[in-house]
Amino acid sequence: MRKVFVKENPAGAMIIGTVFTLFFLFVALSLLGSMSSLLPSAFTLLFILIPLLVLAVILVVGFRIWGGSRKASALFREAVLSETSVGFPGEVDYETGRVFLEGYWTYEHTTTSSGTTGSRRYRTRRSFRVEERGRGMEAPLPEGPFRVELHPDGTGIVEAPAIRIRGGRYDGSLIIFLTDEGEVLGEGQLSLGKGSDMAQVRFRGDGKFLRGSVWAELSKARKVRIEIGSGGLWRKVAEGKSFDFSLSTLPEEKTVIFTHYDSVSPRSILKKLWSGPVIMGHGSFELKAVLDIPFGRDVVEKAQFTVELEEGEEKAEKGGIEEEWGVL
Repeated sequence: MRKVFVKENPAGAMIIGTVFTLFFLFVALSLLGSMSSLLPSAFTLLFILIPLLVLAVILVVGFRIWGGSRKASALFREAVLSETSVGFPGEVDYETGRVFLEGYWTYEHTTTSSGTTGSRRYRTRRSFRVEERGRGMEAPLPEGPFRVELHPDGTGIVEAPAIRIRGGRYDGSLIIFLTDEGEVLGEGQLSLGKGSDMAQVRFRGDGKFLRGSVWAELSKARKVRIEIGSGGLWRKVAEGKSFDFSLSTLPEEKTVIFTHYDSVSPRSILKKLWSGPVIMGHGSFELKAVLDIPFGRDVVEKAQFTVELEEGEEKAEKGGIEEEWGVL
């Protein structure tokens, strides 16, 4: 089981904000000193207070994020994980449920006398759906499917079962659970052709993997490319002429993420765990086969497959049947 701590570091924004404000005040005070007789005192006071208020907001938010990260860091160090639960050094109040994180960019345009400038800011939308509440020195790791769809710039979603701590020295700390369990369902064949170029792709589910093979006869086409995707997000799996491929949308091992609810973002999770586009979890996915044609339109065929998670009751029922019939 993999145990990971994810945090946001506000130090850079706090330092930049402080340096910019001090520089602005130095320049402003120099100009105001030479023009003090021409400007009303109320305008001068307002001109100085506005950057100070902006700096105050930056520092308050920064220290809040810093404090949350310290709480989550303490929980990360002191919590004990087992295959089915997380243990705390003392009794805590907690909620189990599902967390949803969405990362996106907003764009702002500012018009001044010298022209129009644009800027963008990364934002996170968060929600937590409570399913149960409890108190104790141990909490069961929440079961359930998860889904991760992230672009390289951090835009996208993370949805997974989680535990949120309420009150005490770990207040607001969040434990996100990504299981490695699941079964791939689906099989099929894709045929691609253009002129004298042709390729066939066969695939089928095999436990937690989707396995397949590519056979191709190419004259003008450069290669066949296999990709996995969801919506407009795609990740390359393999490419070549004739080859076998294998992919899984599940992590290699169970992953438990410790973070803080008020500051965690899809981008911070992406930076800590992965790189590039990420498509993981359970549900429906698309398999895309591409016949790469130079100086021409590629030939594309798609098929769907699903990854399902057996819930606790289904596992128990299956285990009972196997025990009854003596299946080893």
